[in-house]
Amino acid sequence: MAAGRAVIRRRDRPAEPTYQGMEFPRPNGRGTRAARMPWRLPDEPALSGIAADAVSVGGLTVRAASMVGPGHRCEEPAQPRQDAYRLGRDTAKRYLLVAVADGMSDSKRSHVGANVAVTALVGRLRADLGKGVPLDAPGIFLDASRQMAGAAHGQGLAEDDVRAAALAAVVPVEPDAAGGRDVWLAWLADVGAWHRTGASGGPGWRRIGGAEKGGLDAGRLSEFLPFHPGKARHAVVRVERGAVLAFATDGIGDALTGRTAEWFARRWDEPPHVAAFVQDVGYEARGLLDDRTAVVLWCDR
Repeated sequence: MAAGRAVIRRRDRPAEPTYQGMEFPRPNGRGTRAARMPWRLPDEPALSGIAADAVSVGGLTVRAASMVGPGHRCEEPAQPRQDAYRLGRDTAKRYLLVAVADGMSDSKRSHVGANVAVTALVGRLRADLGKGVPLDAPGIFLDASRQMAGAAHGQGLAEDDVRAAALAAVVPVEPDAAGGRDVWLAWLADVGAWHRTGASGGPGWRRIGGAEKGGLDAGRLSEFLPFHPGKARHAVVRVERGAVLAFATDGIGDALTGRTAEWFARRWDEPPHVAAFVQDVGYEARGLLDDRTAVVLWCDR
């Protein structure tokens, strides 16, 4: 080698970093860029980005999971999980109590409201069932509204900062003499209740509670807590032995009305392991980036 000549050795370009997070299924075969990005922490301490439960109560097998959606977790500043759920039983242990809430994204502390709402709803249901008084949907939601407002004021927030949609359910843990169950439902806005169907047209889901989305501005809510508890609606729905019920925010509910409905019906034909259920709730699909929560019940399995 001639004196003074520099020798430049070629170095391979380093590989692009890859996100080694949890892999989620893609029902339509196409995922989203956001779902493959690293998860970020919210600026302020918050509840975990994932919550899950797997329990058996009488003749009911329960899987529940709540997860911050790709649209909230991968950009700075990341948002806390705005969905919440609670499970409980009445004092006589005859009923499973379920509450699910969806904090509104344009309300800056909606995660606070959603968590207070589900705790308040289950607590009020438990108290009323223990007293043997008739269940009153507007009264039950009014109690949740008052507690949400109190939590907001206690943290120096306005009531508008903790807005949320919610649903509550009372499910008998055992079937009655005729082999079915009368399920009490109450809701405000589009948190939904669904019944798995197996008709000749293929497995799918039928909405049995919660307001349906519609119109040109389907994502905009006009009724929500803590402002409109008197607008809460209720229904008693008869389900037969072997039914599968799902209580879900629109991050899952939108999927149960679309191309992924049959995929969820197959996945939840029987109770999965809780880890598999968490992965299902974290599914990837184009255009579905919201937080997602599902509480699914299998009757008499």
